[in-house]
Order: sequence, then structure tokens, then C-alpha cells
Amino acid sequence: MASTTQRTLRVALPAAGLAAALALSGCTGSSSSTASATDFSGVSLTVWNNIDYDPYQTLQQQYFEECADQLGITVDVQTITDDYTSKLLQAASSKSLPDIALLSTDTQVPTLAAQGVLADLGTLGVTTDGISDTVADLGQYDGTLYALPVQVENYVLFYNTQAFEDAGITEAPTTFEELIADAEALTTDSSYGIVLPGIADDGSTASYFLSFLLSAGGDPAEVTGDGAVDAVALYQDLVNSGGLSKEFVNWGWDSSDQWTGEKAAIQVSGPWNLVDSSISFDYATAPIPTSTAGGTSGGELLGYAYGVSAADDTQHQQAAAALLQCRASEANQVETAVQGGYIPALTAAQEEFVAQIPAAQSFVDAIATGYNPATLGTDWNTLGAEYVTAIQDATVNGTDPATALADAAAG
Repeated sequence: MASTTQRTLRVALPAAGLAAALALSGCTGSSSSTASATDFSGVSLTVWNNIDYDPYQTLQQQYFEECADQLGITVDVQTITDDYTSKLLQAASSKSLPDIALLSTDTQVPTLAAQGVLADLGTLGVTTDGISDTVADLGQYDGTLYALPVQVENYVLFYNTQAFEDAGITEAPTTFEELIADAEALTTDSSYGIVLPGIADDGSTASYFLSFLLSAGGDPAEVTGDGAVDAVALYQDLVNSGGLSKEFVNWGWDSSDQWTGEKAAIQVSGPWNLVDSSISFDYATAPIPTSTAGGTSGGELLGYAYGVSAADDTQHQQAAAALLQCRASEANQVETAVQGGYIPALTAAQEEFVAQIPAAQSFVDAIATGYNPATLGTDWNTLGAEYVTAIQDATVNGTDPATALADAAAG
């Protein structure tokens, strides 16, 4: 799945107007009685994250510094750019991991947890109270909580409501068949019916495709399964009907620009578009259509979670746990969501996010059936490439979807 560094289309909103105060009650969270009774005076901690745009970067520094001040801790919050995963692995091998690090749950959490360099948060009194099981599982490895999720991302359908009205379409499509018909009806001389990434080398195509594969009842590990065939057939039918441009094979994460620029009526995208102030038209969101009526809509669920280094210094670990729990407060999660376009991990924070941005409801509803890509491990790199190859073969060369998938799997 795509890592944070690959999701380059996030909207960089101005930092002006960010709320400066944290609710003191937010620092209680699921706190450890041991940690709360410990004097952390004189403890210095380092925090790493790799999300380097504002307002996210400014907010995270603010949260940690204000929480540290309340706990009597000195904190150094660092944003690590370039190849974050490599830097984490290098730090792990040299036993120099930061005290707290923001980790992607698809690759970084399981990789570091398997190396034994992350602390068992349960022993530090950290719990996942207030977080649904689907989200809580993202921070676990072999049944142990190694990272506390603070935000998640998934995918839903976005559509231009005026374009739908102009085409006489009254409801969002709920099946593949309806999506194909709607995309064709919505196609005009100046606008595509739907826009999707189809490029091979930036991770976007496989990530978006996964939503359709799962919504077809497929198993991502079964490249030639019925669900995969139905999902590839959807792409082929969209292109053949004219609803999806043949040029989609040249688009990656930037495909969303077609939709935000009103050159496409429908897109599949993540929560970052909910806070995109450049969108000048009315839109709505809906679940990913399913291959058959009444099917279960599915998709990737990617989490961002904070882990604590498995250091020998117990006081440092307890201080890090207390600081992490303060950072993970409901107030902080809501603000990060509203300002930065993420779905909060806490259920109560999700409800408040929806109250402020109603279009977020589709994202929240999709969490329950979200697929944790960490279950595939490093196999996804190979599987994703095979799916992209099959999609391009079916749409560019007209190869039968089942044959395209079989050929891709055979190498």
C-alpha cells in the first residue's frame, strides 16, 4: 500500500488560525496509573514524524510541546523527510530510535515490531479504549499493541452533484453496472465521467484498485480469483464505454486534479479532499460500489500510529507513553482531522468530525469493513504490480480480464 511519502496530493492548508490551546482533560486519555504517578521532571524525549506539510506539521509540534509542558517533559519534535522508512530501519539497527515515532500501520509498524524495537504499549498502561476493533488492530502485531493509532485513511466515491443533476442522475451508483452507466452518461466534451489512476510506478493504481477488488468480494492474495476478474473487468468496461479516458494509464496520485479541476464528475479518493479549500463546486461522497446489488463495500484502511521505542530506561518509556496519550486526545484528533484531512482514530472524535464536515460520514461508515494491508506483508509489492499489469493489459490491449490476470501472475 502507499506510504505517507507517496500520498503527495494532500492539500497544504495555511497554518494561520490554528487553535492554540489544548483541553487539559485531553491528556488523561487511557493513562497508566504508573505513568501518572511518576515524576517526569528532567526527562527529555525525541519525537519523529514524516508528514511535512502544514498545518499538520505545526499542529503536531504544538500538541507535543504543550503536552510535554504539562507533564514536565522536554521534547524535541522532528520532521524527517526523504526516505523515512530507511531512516527508521537504520535507527533501529543502531539502537537509536527516537522515543516516539509516527508509523504507517501497513509496513512500518509490523516491520519494526518484528525486530523487537518497539515497546509493548499494554505494559505501559496504554489501551485502545474508545477506538473500534478495526482501527485498534492496525497498531497491533501478533496480538500485541505496539503503536497507538491516532488517524486513519480510506477511500470512498466523490461526485460533483451539479454534474449529476445535469445528467439527470439522482443517486450515487451502488453497483459496478451502475457506475459504468453513470460514468458514460456523465462524460461530456469537457469532462470525463470518472477519473482513476492507471500508472504503474507510484503505488496509486494498486491502492485504488484494491477498493474495487474488495467490493467485488475478492481476496487480494488471489490474483486470478473471481473478485479480481470482476474488478479488472470494471476498468475495461469503463474505458470501453468512454466513461474513463484511455489516458488514465498516464495518471497517478495526481489524477485527483482532474476532478478538483471539474474535468471529471466522479473520482475515488481519500479524506484529504474533505478539507481541500480549492474545490469550488458542491460535491457528495458515497461508498465504493459493489460488483453485485447488496454486496459489501470494501477498501484499504491505512493507519498512522505512534510507537514507543523499546529502550532500557523505564522512566523514559513511561514518560513517552504519557506524552503519547496526551497527544492522542479527542480534541487533538478532531483538530487534526478538520485541519489536515484525516479520519480520527477515536470513535467520539469521528462523530465530531462528521458533525463539522458531514461528507466525512462515508469514510467513517467504511471503517468497519476496512482491509488492513499489513496482513499481506511484503507480498503486496508483487501482488500490486501484477494487478497493475493486468489492468493495463485489459484496458490498453483489450485482453480478456481473466487472461490478463493469469498472464500477469505468471510473470
